[in-house]
Amino acid sequence: MRWSLCLLLACMVLAGCARKTTAPTSPTQTSTPQRTFRFAIIPKQLDNPVFNYAKMGALGAAAKLSNVEIYWNAPETNDEAKQAQIFETYVRQKVDGIAVSCVNAEIMRRVIDKAVEQGIPVVTWDSDSPNSKRQAFFGMDDYEAGKIIGEELAKLINGKGKVAILSGVQGAQNLTTRIRGVQDALKDYPDIRIVTTVYCNDDATRAESLINSVMQQHPDLAGWAMVGGWPLFTKTGLNGIKPGVTKVVSVDPLEGNPWTWIEKGYVQVCIGQKVFDWGAKSVEILYSLAQGRGVPQADEKGFVNSGLDIVVLDKSKFADPSRYISLEDYKKMFEQRKQEAQGIEAKQ
Repeated sequence: MRWSLCLLLACMVLAGCARKTTAPTSPTQTSTPQRTFRFAIIPKQLDNPVFNYAKMGALGAAAKLSNVEIYWNAPETNDEAKQAQIFETYVRQKVDGIAVSCVNAEIMRRVIDKAVEQGIPVVTWDSDSPNSKRQAFFGMDDYEAGKIIGEELAKLINGKGKVAILSGVQGAQNLTTRIRGVQDALKDYPDIRIVTTVYCNDDATRAESLINSVMQQHPDLAGWAMVGGWPLFTKTGLNGIKPGVTKVVSVDPLEGNPWTWIEKGYVQVCIGQKVFDWGAKSVEILYSLAQGRGVPQADEKGFVNSGLDIVVLDKSKFADPSRYISLEDYKKMFEQRKQEAQGIEAKQ
């Protein structure tokens, strides 16, 4: 009897061992390796500080996703034909998606359409090609940004005086739209006259030269509407302007020199774009499209509004402080976003 009981127990133990060794393999063990997606991110040019933050955002987003490779390339300086050639190179390489900030909307329309027709998802960021077949555009509402620039400048100069507009590449969709916004906003002020609109071709040195030339021709100029921040990127870009006498509303309160220009009183209002998200959100949108999903938060035209910040030195000095963000608070937010993007990339 005792011998039979021992034999029964031994059989039960052996059966348990057999069940353990023949247990099904986990899904992780049997699944195929995760696919890697290759995305090309093409800014307008390499020689522009504003796009460096977009690159940080793109690399950070790719590292967070873990199965994305980023190809970052652009002309050294603004060259619409060269940008289109670079774009076409990635189409021939059959990458899984392309995100581009268009130098020229019409030239890029043709190559974007060809890419989409070949099944390659395309999104635009910063500067759109709205008549193309691109699936999405990520950026701020450039017309509204232009209107804000015009309205803020009008308030600063008490609704009267001569003003000038500084832009970058003539024909760039985002800048053309901002200029229109400035012009429309200033139509409400009959005592304000736009004396000139000058184009620096996204070159900070040329921007400084143009500012000096205009100030010599119009020493009584009341204000500047700058639809990009090119002269702010250098230490001497605004030296031709008397701080506080000629008011300046600009774009791009980036770290370094732009913050100094605001602190010294040369720039009274500065429009902050979501520069890190140009790269990060473009990667996220391409990732969604490459997997056959849609574009989150896009309207019927594929526009994903990034929003913007209105940065001033001290918001308590303005009639509606809630409309603005003080420079010190913006610095903290900017540095946090930068560390976040760099930190994600570094961990991978």
